Amino acid sequence: MELRQLEYFLMLCEEMQFTRAAERLNIAQPTLSQQIKVLENEVNTPLFHRIGKKITLTEAGQILYRQAQTIFQTLHTTKIQMQQLASLEKGILRIGALPGELTNIVSDLVLKFMHKFPHIQVTVTSGEDIHTLLKNNKIDIGFSFSPLIENYDEQFVEIPLYTEQFCYVESKDSAAQHEPVQLRDILNEPLVLFPNAHLCRRILNAAAKSDKLSIEPKFETSSIPAIFQFVEQGLGGTIVAKTLFDLHVSDKLQAHIIQHPLLERETLLIYQKERLQSPAFKAFLDLLKPALTNYQLSFSANSL
Repeated sequence: MELRQLEYFLMLCEEMQFTRAAERLNIAQPTLSQQIKVLENEVNTPLFHRIGKKITLTEAGQILYRQAQTIFQTLHTTKIQMQQLASLEKGILRIGALPGELTNIVSDLVLKFMHKFPHIQVTVTSGEDIHTLLKNNKIDIGFSFSPLIENYDEQFVEIPLYTEQFCYVESKDSAAQHEPVQLRDILNEPLVLFPNAHLCRRILNAAAKSDKLSIEPKFETSSIPAIFQFVEQGLGGTIVAKTLFDLHVSDKLQAHIIQHPLLERETLLIYQKERLQSPAFKAFLDLLKPALTNYQLSFSANSL
């Protein structure tokens, strides 16, 4: 059963006359008659009662008429929805990001995206393993950091976005640090840090280990607000990525970039190579670079 045959059938149902139906279809009447006969043979039952030049639907014809209308209405609705996807009047975009400041940045980007494309449904999933989320089709696009990428997987596209350094954050009431700030001097200060499981802390631990230094924080917490509150109250300092400090707007804090080759990380945009990307995905990429520029981030070479 072909759509063309159903189209002929519906037109004949509308006209109930072969000649007029053939004219509206812009085909010859014998062609129309032949296609209806082929359709009847395929369903193995007459679709029309033929009484002279008059025709009426059989019971089987009435069933096919209702179903054919449903089919063409579904096709019409599908076509409209596909057009809406292309014009970004409809669609879904699922984004994944590592917990912490990267999720905060992505959420801020999503707000900008939704202001521009209010009809797109967007979800942001925070997870430690972006590659697994992509493999399991839980997200369409992910954001991660290069220190987490140990084995390159050819099924993914990994685009370096920007590299950021780590900084020592202290209260503005504290005595100013000597520039450039050295890790050895900072580790002697009372510190509030992320726990060892946190990526930021793992990078810091690796840098300290390379210099044969020990880290003995005064307080550990996964709560970003608690870390900055600790510092604002003058209880000590913290070591975080510069982007995280920039996201926390406060006139009570000051930041100093730490001069250390290991205290930096590169942010990656990751998606599956073979997956057909939606218009919403492409629109998000178009928004990404100018939006991130607002964070005064230095983009990696050959990025977006």
